[in-house]
Amino acid sequence: MRLALLSLLAVVVLLIVGWVGLSQSRYGRAMSLLVRMGKVPGVVGAHVGSWQVTTVDRRMLAFTGRHGPRVARLYRPATVRTRPVLLTGGVHALGIDEPRLIAFAETLATSGTPVITPQLPDLKEYLVTTRLTDDIEDAALAMLTAPEVPQDADGRIGLLGISFAGGLSIIAAGRPSLRDRVGFVFSVGGHARLPDVMRYLCTGRQPDGRMHPPHEYGAVILLTNMAEDVVPADQVAPLRAAVHQFLHASHVDMFDKPQAAIEFQKARDMETGLAAPARAFMHLVNQRDALGLGTRLLPFLDRWGREAALSPAASPAPIAPVFVMHAQGDDVIPDSEASALAGYLRSQGTPVRMFVTSLMSHAEVARTPTVGELVTMVRGWAELPW
Repeated sequence: MRLALLSLLAVVVLLIVGWVGLSQSRYGRAMSLLVRMGKVPGVVGAHVGSWQVTTVDRRMLAFTGRHGPRVARLYRPATVRTRPVLLTGGVHALGIDEPRLIAFAETLATSGTPVITPQLPDLKEYLVTTRLTDDIEDAALAMLTAPEVPQDADGRIGLLGISFAGGLSIIAAGRPSLRDRVGFVFSVGGHARLPDVMRYLCTGRQPDGRMHPPHEYGAVILLTNMAEDVVPADQVAPLRAAVHQFLHASHVDMFDKPQAAIEFQKARDMETGLAAPARAFMHLVNQRDALGLGTRLLPFLDRWGREAALSPAASPAPIAPVFVMHAQGDDVIPDSEASALAGYLRSQGTPVRMFVTSLMSHAEVARTPTVGELVTMVRGWAELPW
């Protein structure tokens, strides 16, 4: 009996030691982060979510890039555990003040990762341009020398891009100025070839031939970028203003339905004030007719988005490892882009890990992860060269 009790006690001690060891390891840090991001409920979720958490200080930084003065927000953890990460969000008028981006940056930083979110003017205007790739490159270089940013011992930074910024971050990481100064790239919902995404948004046909109805948001973003090609010059600014109002209403609709109804009505009112043909395009936007809008845009596709600086699969690949994460059934940037992106990078000798999951909806967490998904994500996240 005494021997059995001692054996049981030894097992309990080993389990406790193992659990404590896990909580202090890089896998424990990844598990804690992902539990908080996925809002895993219950006592275990609360306990694991508290592992290796530190306080965070926010401050604004200024730098000058090739396209002018820029600002960035630094999330500096009290206890620094990893290299700094440049986090670039998707197209949104709120830019670095977008609540979901703030929450993501804060969550990363509380795990000990210094996070920098650069304010990129084109993203705030819903524009996908070659300037964005330049801005990401310039921001990374500036943050590598900023005295306020805790630097890693090897002098490298991580790049994490969401949506279109995912693909553009990969391009930036492959440029000569950054090739030897990037530790890893993480693309969340990014693209391989922008023209393929554009065609999908207009037709619903993915590059791999599968049909999948696109979200109206994608075609509306496309219209914003192509406005100069599809309407007279004097109609470009009024059309973009009306489209921005619709996109603002769509954002409000996520948390305040009554106010969103008011904002959508403003977009419809702006439609009536537009001249033809801008009015017809805006009517399709207000009707949420993604394929109808796509049909009108399709003849103009060859006029925009063909530059290599907008497509990772047409640009020099980075030498740093790349983690490609994509939502299964993504209706903005199709999930076939993840396979195309990973395939191209591997062909260039870039180490790649790809994860396509129903856990996400385009570029954000859609539900609480299963145990299997959490294990896969923890392993991938922890094994990145942070």
